[in-house]
Amino acid sequence: MRSLARKRKTAYSTKPLTSRQGRRPNPAGARKSRPQKTNRGLADRGTSKQLTILAWRLGRSAAQTALMEEGVDLQQHVQELWLKESGLIRKATAAGKYIPVMKAFVEGYFSTHSFDETRNWVLLPTHKKVAAVVMAMNEELSIQSTIQELERMPLHEIVVVVNGSTDSSFMMARTSSRAIILHYNEALGHDVGRAIGAKITTSDIVIFLDADIPVAAEQLLSFARATDRDMDVALNDLSRYVGVFSDWDEVSIMKYFLNRSNRRDDLNVNSMTAVPHALSRKAIEVIGFANLAVPPKAQAIALQKGLRIGIGGSINVFKKNRHRKENVGVSNPISKLIMGDHLEALGWAMREESPRLKYTDHLRKRERAKDVNKHHHSDL
Repeated sequence: MRSLARKRKTAYSTKPLTSRQGRRPNPAGARKSRPQKTNRGLADRGTSKQLTILAWRLGRSAAQTALMEEGVDLQQHVQELWLKESGLIRKATAAGKYIPVMKAFVEGYFSTHSFDETRNWVLLPTHKKVAAVVMAMNEELSIQSTIQELERMPLHEIVVVVNGSTDSSFMMARTSSRAIILHYNEALGHDVGRAIGAKITTSDIVIFLDADIPVAAEQLLSFARATDRDMDVALNDLSRYVGVFSDWDEVSIMKYFLNRSNRRDDLNVNSMTAVPHALSRKAIEVIGFANLAVPPKAQAIALQKGLRIGIGGSINVFKKNRHRKENVGVSNPISKLIMGDHLEALGWAMREESPRLKYTDHLRKRERAKDVNKHHHSDL
């Protein structure tokens, strides 16, 4: 009896099996245990759904009660209502959930009988004025798509700098009723359009793009949000697309070296050379309009002047960028230009701080000047 009791006690023991005992396979047909859903995950989903429903109701209510003044742009009117009515919703909505909640508000607004269809608008998460500057040179195939995505947002300004184009880029840009078109017959230079476009803007936040890389309005929201909250320079994170260090090209290495030399290893290869990126009005004024024509130098100035620089989003522009003879192949003209810009940026930083930047001499102190001029030559 005692031996039988011991066997039963062992069989029903709740202690974990040791490595010697091993683990018994599940009998045929037995149901495997499934991971339990956490209450937090269910609560998050429930909260997100409730916020979406509430946003839709707020949008519909706003359409029924809010009067629009004569001559006011409808998109700007809906943007103002969104900021006015959805204050608590926006604060409770995580960054990743902003878009569905915002779109629910738009759908609710246009659900009344007075509108034929819902507009595919992307409302901004900030009270600040936001602008976009677009550089264009022979971009007739993509310039309309780029502007159309920007027109989905209630931007304060859309500035398109068309320069050196021999195709119909200028005429394509003029089809927009909202864009400010700056047209130059001669080519200004690879990034000079940024400086010119930024100079005529008056907005609090400016997003910079190239016309050959159309970016969805939804993807640009994170750059505006980051700059609105705590950044002066919001960069496009390309570090996940360049692979490991052994695969980097010379341009990526130079981008990383500029950041590392200025004690910002965390920025990796991310640079103002790449678009899209966003600048605050403070950043534009501190860096200076003219310096925006040399993006690496602008970044070096921002780093040296203590501006807040971080990541605004991550968009794979390598895949979207149109291949041309100027930007493909080893040591292509664009790569050489970017390398030269980085050397100019490093030269500026070395003159501003010290010739060694962050790379201080950890060897024993040496009287360099004395050693070099030990023969007391008057010309040394």
